[in-house]
Amino acid sequence: MTKARAPSKPAEPAAARSEEFARTHHRLVIHDYLPQSFHDGAAEASKCEWSSHIAVSLSPEESGALAWVLIDTMMQARFGPATSLYDTWRQYTLTGTKIPSPGRETIASFIEPVFGLPDKPKSQDHLHGHVGEWLWHLLTKDNAAVRIQPDPKGDVTDAGADGFSIYENPSGALRFRLWESKKNTGTRALSTSLNEAYKQIADSGQRYVAKIVGTFTPGSYDAEMLTFIAEVPAAWTQGDELVGAGVTLATHQPLPRKPFKKMNKKLPLLDKPGQLRGLATSISCYSELAKTVRRYAWSAL
Repeated sequence: MTKARAPSKPAEPAAARSEEFARTHHRLVIHDYLPQSFHDGAAEASKCEWSSHIAVSLSPEESGALAWVLIDTMMQARFGPATSLYDTWRQYTLTGTKIPSPGRETIASFIEPVFGLPDKPKSQDHLHGHVGEWLWHLLTKDNAAVRIQPDPKGDVTDAGADGFSIYENPSGALRFRLWESKKNTGTRALSTSLNEAYKQIADSGQRYVAKIVGTFTPGSYDAEMLTFIAEVPAAWTQGDELVGAGVTLATHQPLPRKPFKKMNKKLPLLDKPGQLRGLATSISCYSELAKTVRRYAWSAL
């Protein structure tokens, strides 16, 4: 009797195929794959305003294209003004060929701090966390009110805040928000990850703010921005309305009905309207998506 063969696993899409899907279907930004699913926009005292982005049924083609949109954006940011290196990485990645030495070693130095290298990868936790930070950044940075929101940090082991935004409130006044990013790609309760984020902001927020403020050097920003940022450290100590906190959560799990309901209790000083903000992203294939992002980063090395 002939033993039946196990069904073969579908081939993972190559970077070129994913790029073509994104381009030909005109789905070139993250919102094309993760539209806002819910927004609780009531900015009340001692209440977290939050939104969610949910993708529960991405096809393999859509998941691959989203991974390509993510890695292409990440690599543009990582190479910065070294656009010729970005162009080389992109060309070889899309043709499915390897970058020859010594260019390979140069380009690998931009990839290693966040992804590691094929023979020495960063941990899965680092991978999932870095993808989560980029999801938050790309889902929020194009808000018309945002004045400054730097790209996620360039080394996943770098201590400090996960992100911050300086934005204008509805009256046009500048406000500062410190963001903490968490991923939950295991089986533990989402509330555990959120409570860790609240505690981290409560325990380390003042230190994070001090490090951020120190990066605002005269000559790099206008007088209005420098005057504002100089007020932020003392405002954070007092919970002044100039500052606020945000928590972003990336997971494969279904989201609870009210995922940020304990945030006001954990950060009691931030009790003015608009000071608390949450962003939840649920992607059912999150782990596979993150691995594809990394595979595309490495494919030309």
